[in-house]
Amino acid sequence: MPPHASSLPTSTASLTRSQVLGFTALLILPLLLLATLPWQPFLTGSLQSGWLWWSYALTRMVDIPGIGVSGALLLLLTRYKLKLELAPFIALGCALAALLASDWVLKSLIKHLTEEPRPYLLWLESQALIPAIKHFYASSVDVRSEQVHAASQLLALPEWLGHHWQAEVNYAFPSGHSIAAISLAQFFGLIWLARAPTGVWLLPLWALGIGLSRMVMGMHWPVDVLASALLGTLTALIAARWWLHRY
Repeated sequence: MPPHASSLPTSTASLTRSQVLGFTALLILPLLLLATLPWQPFLTGSLQSGWLWWSYALTRMVDIPGIGVSGALLLLLTRYKLKLELAPFIALGCALAALLASDWVLKSLIKHLTEEPRPYLLWLESQALIPAIKHFYASSVDVRSEQVHAASQLLALPEWLGHHWQAEVNYAFPSGHSIAAISLAQFFGLIWLARAPTGVWLLPLWALGIGLSRMVMGMHWPVDVLASALLGTLTALIAARWWLHRY
């Protein structure tokens, strides 16, 4: 009978400090570099470009219902890679659900406390396409959405981008999409590193691509995504270590 995951040698069943630090650095350092550059990735001159749709496609992978699909696929892939039995697989799913729920609560609380305007809204304000930003945020969500819709019509934006802007008229800091992507990458990445590392380095590329997509479309500033990465890596580290310790 093949050994259960919990009977694996310590060298493969647990994480070393260098593994944790190295993998976490892959998720944070590129964003830290981007946040220190005097460059805003929001490309206002490319809003009608066809290639921008790929940024939207990445974003949708951790939107609703995309986050459910991405999470389910990563869970099933992890079960296949680690040859998990039912009990550790269910615990893995519960740990992931608790991780994403805690990220959502923290993200929502911080947004409420910081109230930072989104880059695309400040740009629309600078083009006199929406009211002054304080008056804009003083309006109801429905009114804000209607004002953004009118602006997107005047700009002749692609329908998908206009709808996405309309649905995201709240605050910027931190990025909920980026927290979700970074948490998924860190959670599964650390578990894969400990048990089945093949393909693990694709996860940071995917998560960073989502973070960059949020900036390119004008939804977040680089510091928003960096803060999200710091938060997501920390909460995911706690969840991954809990699961690895038990299974």
